[in-house]
Amino acid sequence: MVLSIDDIIKLEQIASEELERLQKEIAGSGDEVAAISPDKAIGRLSRLDAMQMQQVAKAAQRRREDRVTALQNALDRIDSGRFGQCELCKEWISLDRLKAQPEASRCGDCAG
Repeated sequence: MVLSIDDIIKLEQIASEELERLQKEIAGSGDEVAAISPDKAIGRLSRLDAMQMQQVAKAAQRRREDRVTALQNALDRIDSGRFGQCELCKEWISLDRLKAQPEASRCGDCAG
């Protein structure tokens, strides 16, 4: 199913809002991934917990950054008229999938 102009406008708005939200999260998450100072007076297990939480925060940060890139690519596809078609099979990606994940570049079958 070919997307209507109204659908594309709505999806562009969803992608832009999500991109802005993620960029704000990234900007405010610097303290979560700061290095654990070895001279910080905490116990050994507390330090291990802190290091583990730091790794979890870094992984979350990477996922946010990857999604920002994917959303920027989706907005580029909208601008170039290539938005909504699966990059592999060239079939149209379902509107429901794009509403849930506007950065999707593959249909449900090819992504699966």
